[in-house]
Amino acid sequence: MTDVAYRNHRHYISEGWSAEPKEMFKRLAEILGKEWLSKSRDVLDVGCATGELLGFLRRMVPGGRFVGVDVSEDLLEAGRRLLPEAEFVNASALDLPGPLAGGFDLVTAFGCMSIFDEVELERFWDQLLAAARPGGRVIVLSPLNEFGCDMVIRHRKRLNGKVGSWERGWNIFAVETIGDILAARGIQMSLQRFAITIDLAPRPDPVRTWTIATKDRDRQLTNGLKLLIDHYFIIATKP
Repeated sequence: MTDVAYRNHRHYISEGWSAEPKEMFKRLAEILGKEWLSKSRDVLDVGCATGELLGFLRRMVPGGRFVGVDVSEDLLEAGRRLLPEAEFVNASALDLPGPLAGGFDLVTAFGCMSIFDEVELERFWDQLLAAARPGGRVIVLSPLNEFGCDMVIRHRKRLNGKVGSWERGWNIFAVETIGDILAARGIQMSLQRFAITIDLAPRPDPVRTWTIATKDRDRQLTNGLKLLIDHYFIIATKP
């Protein structure tokens, strides 16, 4: 399993942007608040895919610089067509280009922390924090484990009778693990659980999430890995 990659991204192109803002985008706007959104801001979205989050924020704030970073050139090309006023850069979250350092009021990373292993996790956070200005916010949306367990997961799918390659993308780290990384950098994080408010049906790709009803929740995210998934906004302010 030496050649294990994240390959679950084609749907961003095939499905396009949502007709209505995604629930997680609207929740981010609530976290940022009306006062923050009322001013020109410089925003970096790491793991931007086709730039849908940037497009949402571009409509919400009166101006500023909007930059998306991703490793998939086909996603970036789609982003350049859909949001030509933004910049799209081919780079890894683990190696952000030097000119991006210290340049942003907000750095976001939605759904990509779980791609990285335990040996990459600190560098992931260091890169995001380095891109923020002093006083800027870094907001990461990711599954977390509330029971003190770190999980590094590999999976492969069988679709249409064919066995696929080993993939990653569903590593789930303990709340305490992320807290320790940030505390070592003099930062106290805050968490807000993302509670989905709409029903999601299973889709052909079994690792994409859907909702089920449980004893405790009307809508619990799960997927074909048989995980119970709880996403959190991890909010850190750069000193």
